Amino acid sequence: MIRLFHFRNSKCLLEGNAFACLNFQMSSGLKDFKDPPKETIVGFPDQNRLKIVQKQPTYPSGFLTPKMPKRLADHRGPELVHNKLIHEQYGIVALSGGQLKHGHFEMMRNTINRNLDLNKSFAVWRVDPPWKPVTRHGQGKKLGGGKGAIDHYVTPVKRGRIIVEIGGYVPTRMVNRVLIDVAQKLPFPAKAVSKADLDHWEQEDQFVLENNLNTLRWEWCIKNNILNVLNYVGKYDIEFCHLGPDCR
Repeated sequence: MIRLFHFRNSKCLLEGNAFACLNFQMSSGLKDFKDPPKETIVGFPDQNRLKIVQKQPTYPSGFLTPKMPKRLADHRGPELVHNKLIHEQYGIVALSGGQLKHGHFEMMRNTINRNLDLNKSFAVWRVDPPWKPVTRHGQGKKLGGGKGAIDHYVTPVKRGRIIVEIGGYVPTRMVNRVLIDVAQKLPFPAKAVSKADLDHWEQEDQFVLENNLNTLRWEWCIKNNILNVLNYVGKYDIEFCHLGPDCR
């Protein structure tokens, strides 16, 4: 049994047959306490903000700036490599192919950096800075004269490519609100997704593949040239035939 007795400026503790008296001196003044330890996040990158993206690539001095053809194949077809979330939390995925200009990078950077608490969260780019040159002739210029001068640079994006990724200790509602706002301003259809959404899409595709009762699959028809189908499809249909008829 423990009893505590209070006497003026002292405290006496009686426990069993032992008796102890503790003296406390009353004092007043400024108390300086240590700051509580900050919360650490595993896998938190060194740079938690989206970095500024260069408007055009830098070349060595004396190096002739190269020009390129349109090369629409750069954003045609599905993305087979960068289609997963590295940090397994939230991101924006492209639902169709397209090209990103420097203004789109600035829009995403300003929107995400201003609306998220980057002390507890982070954002990383999943696409390269603009590297593909786009040429254009001057307004009112006649035909001919060779290839025009470089007007701006773009980044080609394929369907299924992860554009930007967000992670850390951040509320789901706030992330969805910010990512949906960014996805609606992109020049091609895009959607805010999470790791659970990508897993659900993959499970649906696997279920359809395993339980499809139709034996005439797109890949089988092209490889066996059913009804002379090779005369009506293009080379990209043949290249991505194992992904289904909507692969382009």
